[in-house]
Amino acid sequence: MEQAHLTAAGQGEHLLVVTDVVTIKASGRETAGAQVVVEVRVPPGGGPPMLHRHQPAETFYVLEGEFEINTADAGNRLSTVRIGPGDSLSVPAMVWHTYKNVGTTPGKSIAVLSPAGMEHFFRELGVPLDDPHNPPVPAGPPSDEQRQQMMAIIARHMEILPPDR
Repeated sequence: MEQAHLTAAGQGEHLLVVTDVVTIKASGRETAGAQVVVEVRVPPGGGPPMLHRHQPAETFYVLEGEFEINTADAGNRLSTVRIGPGDSLSVPAMVWHTYKNVGTTPGKSIAVLSPAGMEHFFRELGVPLDDPHNPPVPAGPPSDEQRQQMMAIIARHMEILPPDR
């Protein structure tokens, strides 16, 4: 039987995904596969470094900070929009996009991905965290082996726009 699902403030599955702390607030399990809702905390300068696309559509709703969202059309023409608290931006399925915290303080947004499924990506690439407010600081950039492992995980869940396109 389907029933309502509550994830209280500060609760959820906390993961360090490269630079960002992703908290899964509702997964496909709780939404009958309709969507995934995540809270994303992004340090200044953080966010995915490459344009990417995936099957789920994604809507960003900014709670704190300033973000630039880059998208590319079918001809790979880049478009950039800056969004801040209270702004939302929807990216249709399979549209190239990325985001970056361009502010001087940590940013926080809610992302809704529909249909569900991207929670598997976050779990596979991310590292579980007990305290999302104090994530570990990486000792340095990933090794070549770690980078290859990350790219293999990414390739299972999305496409990356090659830089030479």
